Amino acid sequence: MLFFLIWLYLWLRAFYVPLIYDEIATFYGYVHVGKFIPFYAHWDANNHIINSLLSYLSYSLFGSSGLALRLSNLIFVPLFFYYIYKISKELSDKILQWVFILSICCAHNFIEFFALSRGYGMSMALILGSVWYLIKVIKTNRLKHYLLCLISMILAVISNLTLLNSAIIIIGILILNIIYNYKADSFLKSLKLSASVLLLGVLPVIMFAKLLFVMREKELLYYGTTEGFWQLSVKTLIKLITGMNAHVIDYFVIFFFLIFCLIFVYLFIQKPNLKFFLNSNFVFMYLLLGNIFAVILLCKLFNINYPEDRTGLYFLPFFIGSICFMTDQLKRKLNHKIITLIVLPLLFFPIHFIYNLNLSFSSHENHRIPERFYEKVKAYYIPGETPPTVGGYRGRLMCWSYWNFKDGGNLCKIYSSDFPGLVEDFQIAILNENPEWLEYYDSIDYDKYSNFHLLKRKHFLKKLFITGKSGITSNGEIKNEYFNLLEKQVDTLTGKTLYIGYDLTIFSKQKPFKAWVVIAVSNKERENLRYEFIALDWLRTKWEGRQSNFINGMLVHDLPEDAYSIITYLWNVNKVPYLIKNGKCSLYEVY
Repeated sequence: MLFFLIWLYLWLRAFYVPLIYDEIATFYGYVHVGKFIPFYAHWDANNHIINSLLSYLSYSLFGSSGLALRLSNLIFVPLFFYYIYKISKELSDKILQWVFILSICCAHNFIEFFALSRGYGMSMALILGSVWYLIKVIKTNRLKHYLLCLISMILAVISNLTLLNSAIIIIGILILNIIYNYKADSFLKSLKLSASVLLLGVLPVIMFAKLLFVMREKELLYYGTTEGFWQLSVKTLIKLITGMNAHVIDYFVIFFFLIFCLIFVYLFIQKPNLKFFLNSNFVFMYLLLGNIFAVILLCKLFNINYPEDRTGLYFLPFFIGSICFMTDQLKRKLNHKIITLIVLPLLFFPIHFIYNLNLSFSSHENHRIPERFYEKVKAYYIPGETPPTVGGYRGRLMCWSYWNFKDGGNLCKIYSSDFPGLVEDFQIAILNENPEWLEYYDSIDYDKYSNFHLLKRKHFLKKLFITGKSGITSNGEIKNEYFNLLEKQVDTLTGKTLYIGYDLTIFSKQKPFKAWVVIAVSNKERENLRYEFIALDWLRTKWEGRQSNFINGMLVHDLPEDAYSIITYLWNVNKVPYLIKNGKCSLYEVY
């Protein structure tokens, strides 16, 4: 019943909680375009491959709703619960079994990842599956369990590349198990076991290690820093999971870490031999300590960033598993029930879960923009005219863009290059980000979860026509990567804010048509000074040539003193056929 209720809660969250920035970025970058295979897709760490694949299938069947995109993780929840339950049964004490289950399944900000369109949730289900089969390997040494352990492990890595270190540790334990049982096993069995580890473990790990190093060369392993394991990895994970920065939690983490390390040393002293190390009850501890050692080593040798908050999510189940299993080992050894009291602080998690129950916002990101904000701005949009302008911090870009995409893509993008500015017609903002806002804007709505106000300018700024171009046409279907729309010398307009309005008829058979309408401002040396764009595939999937199907515009804020020219063009990213006809482009000064 507990598992069912949590799963139901996750379904409700997937339905009601607005998509967060990374989910929408995944949708635009991989799901919408249907390209997610490494080396053939857009290069970015945001591509959690299995999540992108399953989300693409779900999107193709059910559309772009939040629930449809999050379905890929929801289907892994029963698998996650199954492995949690099976692993808990390895504990000899009922109290420890329940503490293990409750502290992982009721860690609200951890389990919440199963209601997001990201790879973290499914990867936790898969890595725990690998742990379960690794426990079975140590106990039975059967080929079936080797295969299931390796398959689960590789699927976990494909879902979340941060689990590569865990995969290497698991492979190491499997190899040690083969070596230890070599004399007892037949040569043929040892050969089969070794071949399975090589083909399903070592070779895939080498391939994914190569992928990660390519990403490192492309500077895509950008999340996190090298400032220190405790400060970056531990502290940010504590903040992510608990929502707090309380020092008392730090002390509990240190206490538990020292406790299970001391228990391990004590047990080893009691029975110092090789077989001691191949104990299935130590698997979580090996994964925890091995990952700590690995991330520190990678940082020192290759300057790879320490994992930060969600990229170190795997530390939580490994940490809780280590505490519960080492406590269980000590209880077995000393045969004292009171020893189980060590783990009682872990019951913080179910209490925290109840306190944080909500169907409104994500604990990991607070850039949610309520749909009603979008609707209120839309009320000022006049069809056939350029839409009102909206400003906001760049982290709010994706949420706004998603509402616009769902509604047909007729409104503008969020402008962040001048944030916190005073030019836009509307602002989505926290009031203390700019004390001047209340002088020029009225608050017309407020969201208590994100603390965002929707601000409307008391008097919209005016536009003074400077120049324009009409009759823009591609003269039939073309594949040109770049198509110029308007170019103008602007050295007499420095310090001004400009606006370019578009009225274009665009057609392309490509779905989606991945193209940007770009504005670039440069100096006499052709160095780029300003860059703005509207991504057409972020507005809608189909561009079927309906008359004036792109009526929009872009602001260019505060032209620098050395600005010389402004150009706006269409960038056909994938060089696919398209055409433009009956186009008009107008340049204005905003005042």
